[in-house]
Amino acid sequence: MGYYKNTRDARSAARRYNAAKRKQNSLSGAGASSLIRLETISETERYSMAQDADRVVEYNNAINAWQNSVAAQLRATIASRSMRIARELHPKAYTDKYGIINQLGFSFPRHGIYIHKGAGRSQGGTIGSNWTKLKNINGIEVSTGIVKHTNPNSLNASQGTGNRNAFEWFDPVVRNRLPELADIVTRYFDTMLIDATRIFIDK
Repeated sequence: MGYYKNTRDARSAARRYNAAKRKQNSLSGAGASSLIRLETISETERYSMAQDADRVVEYNNAINAWQNSVAAQLRATIASRSMRIARELHPKAYTDKYGIINQLGFSFPRHGIYIHKGAGRSQGGTIGSNWTKLKNINGIEVSTGIVKHTNPNSLNASQGTGNRNAFEWFDPVVRNRLPELADIVTRYFDTMLIDATRIFIDK
């Protein structure tokens, strides 16, 4: 009985932690990258994995180590352009109902996207975006609830030109490190698929 209670408690704690991190990322304006999804074709295989708590911990630790290493490389790459992004870039991981990591991402300040694309005031793409305006209170950025939109005058397809050359600090690093993630996953699962199509800034 104690084993199952501990397992339930651990999963509940993981869900609470993930919910808190999502809220924190939302309030801070972070969460600029989407997620890498780790999906198994066989639910039976995932369930079987979950029965071995030590193996789940070993797998999660290996995934976390990979993600922390990638985050360190990303920070080193962007530091020359923005120390704020390097300082505030954080890896984030989410688990499924078994406590097995199944989603990965990286949060960083919004202007990390502009640096990657070579965009800025009056030098944007053609689509634009929206975001929530933040307010600094005692050194902490909180949401004002005010939704901002890209200035229409910036939608001129001029990003990456003039004095706004694109500095692709994110996509190449993640793309080059994905084979390592695949090696880790295949050590533990036969049917795990890695969907990284949404993680990249340049979709």
